[in-house]
Amino acid sequence: MHFVFTTLLGGLIAATTYAQVAGFPPVTELSSVLSPQMQRQQQEALLRGEQTPADNVVRAQQYRVGPGDVLVIQRLDAAAQEEYAVVTPENMLVVPRIGMLSVGNMTLAQLRDTVIALYRQRNPTVPVYVGLRRVRTIYVTVQGNVLFPGVYTVPASMRLATLLRLAMQGNPQQRQEPELQRAIQRSFGQVSDLSRDEQILWQDYDILSPASLRSIVLRHADGTTTLVDGEYALLYPDSTTNPYLNEGDVVVVPRDERIEQPRLAIQGAVARPRTTVYRPGDRLSFLLKLGGALLPESGAIWLIQGGQKIPVQADAQLNLLSEDVPLLPGAVVVVERKRPELSGTGSVRIIGEVQRPGVYPIVPWATRLRDVIAEAGGFTERAALSLAYILRRDPDMQGSSLIPPNPYTERLRRLQYTNLLLEDTLRYFVDEVARRPVVACDFRACFEQGSQQDNVPLADGDVIVVPPSPRMVFVYGQVAKAGYVEYQPGKDAEYYIAQAGGRTDLADRGRERIIKGRTGVWMEPDATVPEPGDRIYVPHPPDEPLGAQLQRLSAYIGIAGGLSGLVFSIVSLVNFLRNR
Repeated sequence: MHFVFTTLLGGLIAATTYAQVAGFPPVTELSSVLSPQMQRQQQEALLRGEQTPADNVVRAQQYRVGPGDVLVIQRLDAAAQEEYAVVTPENMLVVPRIGMLSVGNMTLAQLRDTVIALYRQRNPTVPVYVGLRRVRTIYVTVQGNVLFPGVYTVPASMRLATLLRLAMQGNPQQRQEPELQRAIQRSFGQVSDLSRDEQILWQDYDILSPASLRSIVLRHADGTTTLVDGEYALLYPDSTTNPYLNEGDVVVVPRDERIEQPRLAIQGAVARPRTTVYRPGDRLSFLLKLGGALLPESGAIWLIQGGQKIPVQADAQLNLLSEDVPLLPGAVVVVERKRPELSGTGSVRIIGEVQRPGVYPIVPWATRLRDVIAEAGGFTERAALSLAYILRRDPDMQGSSLIPPNPYTERLRRLQYTNLLLEDTLRYFVDEVARRPVVACDFRACFEQGSQQDNVPLADGDVIVVPPSPRMVFVYGQVAKAGYVEYQPGKDAEYYIAQAGGRTDLADRGRERIIKGRTGVWMEPDATVPEPGDRIYVPHPPDEPLGAQLQRLSAYIGIAGGLSGLVFSIVSLVNFLRNR
């Protein structure tokens, strides 16, 4: 059917004569000779392929029609029929009941006006609507300072900024860590060589460095070249500063030559603090929009340049309300940050075995543990006070740095000026990794013994955790029946070891330890009483290599020989003195 339609269409085009319609491009007259069924089949074939993303709403005044675009034409006559027209590879549009129309270099708005005018010449009383039903697919090349250069198949409705993000992010397979690191090293060298601002930008690998972003070259298939400022393309994605892509376009992202360039910056209480390179012609409104929006705690806005501090007026979206002055190299916009008034109230959350778990208001550093537990109705019968604890937000995780610190580097930094022995560093790293952000507080001492020291003041955001009692003590190591033993108040470690079948012949008597359930501290059996959730460990004698045993034996022999020599010397000296 498709072959028959193509042959018939070609014959009709060859047989018709060209008629010039006054005021419009050349149109070839073509009568509709296809049956309604054939027309429906043709229209279905145009829309049968896989739909591609349009990237954004198509702006008719900016989008240029090209080969493969499918348009929909609807005439509100008696039939109210919806018809489709496709742009041919020769940049011609077959307009139903009108003919062939040349659409070269036309925008969608121009094409729409032309088609509507042609229909109105035939029947001025019938309304006609023309729209883009489906965008064509094009090939675009990306070169230069991107992570994933190459040829991309994209819809013609895609704009430059979106293509750049694709070239920086790649597909899921490309984003595998080894491949990503190789691409970074190939294009940019080591990430550690970048400035701090550039490292912040590189966290998600989706935005170019400022020097590259502001000097993008867009080479077109017809030999012309367009210079695109990527900063403006990101700020105004629907404007002509973020152009649509066309067939055969080559996007060249220049490499940052690491030459010192003047900068512009907006800092302070803005949604996106930003540093970029200066370009002649930059104005204050541009630098403000780089910040995105004002934060709620924002205060006065100042432009600092040329040794002057100039007040600036802007709305919440950083739209300039005062004079749009030209910027000088090195200009900085500073948005002051108001320090919020400290609230006299806060809240804590109680989880677990209390009568009324939930969130309770407090006065930070004034409300104490007993007060909040009393407000929650006290503990339930299942509460294990020996295992209860208070979680507090870790100050190390609340830093203002935009780049999260490396935990390993932070631990090394704390060791930089220590006087610990080298052998102590392993123990330090174990303790540091196992460190928990808990408050130093013993619930049993606080509530059963009345300890005021353990009745700690609470901070905003604290979480009080009261777990249920496990009613068990776990015994393991060199015992006959390792496992859980039911807790019995007041019983010592020997009782639980006996309940676990007693020690084996390999047990190292005297080295047993009780591991406290809440803190994980190892204690000798004489120093504490087992509590629910504790563990009792019966170790094996330390394994010692044969070489170490021989060395120890040799040391003992040497000591014995030295002592015998000393005794012999003393006896000889005494005999000498007697004989004199």
